[in-house]
Amino acid sequence: MSQVEPFEHFAKTILPPDLHVSCIKRLQSLGRIHHVGPGELAELNEGSHRWVVFFSAGAAKLVAHVGVDREHIVCFAFGGEFLALSPASQTHHALHALTACRLIAFPAREFMRVATECGNAACSIFDRSLLALDRAREESVLLGRKTARERMASFLLTMVERIGEHRGEAISLILPMSRREIADSLGLTIETVSRQLTELRNSGIIASQGRFEILILDRVSLRECAALVPWIA
Repeated sequence: MSQVEPFEHFAKTILPPDLHVSCIKRLQSLGRIHHVGPGELAELNEGSHRWVVFFSAGAAKLVAHVGVDREHIVCFAFGGEFLALSPASQTHHALHALTACRLIAFPAREFMRVATECGNAACSIFDRSLLALDRAREESVLLGRKTARERMASFLLTMVERIGEHRGEAISLILPMSRREIADSLGLTIETVSRQLTELRNSGIIASQGRFEILILDRVSLRECAALVPWIA
């Protein structure tokens, strides 16, 4: 893939189709393209910059380091999504690739200045920011109030929205993260995650295909397990 193609993906995914070419070129000039291999650390925090990162392809985890030997997976990120990184945070964060990733890192201040000057570009980016805020709120409720079963079901439903692919009447999830990483992100033990997945399989709500693929067979029941409002297909 050429250096231009990740930005073309960004433009088609994020920017409005009628954005003036001069604005597109200004944004492109700000972006720094990074290729990060599986398991590698994305070295983006240069100096004191706050970065806005667009994932052109791949999957990654954002890890918060607490104290000397504790860490927590804050979130996962997938192709077509945004993520903000700030070296000024009181907690050190690191971005680790789960699969081969292609990223575009923009210095946040300059990025938002250009987007604001371009008008409708800012609107598209604001919509993406609201989506990220909604996910953060859901994560807060999930970790603070939900049971293990509700957390596991909520996680799978979120993955359906972000990386799910329809396979007939089922929805396929190819999960790039390990069971241990899922457990860490949900504040559970790996044994609890395995037990909850087994119970969902035994209930006929999901099925497994190998080590990494999960089939969602009954999305309505999965929403009930997640303690969400009724869903209409």
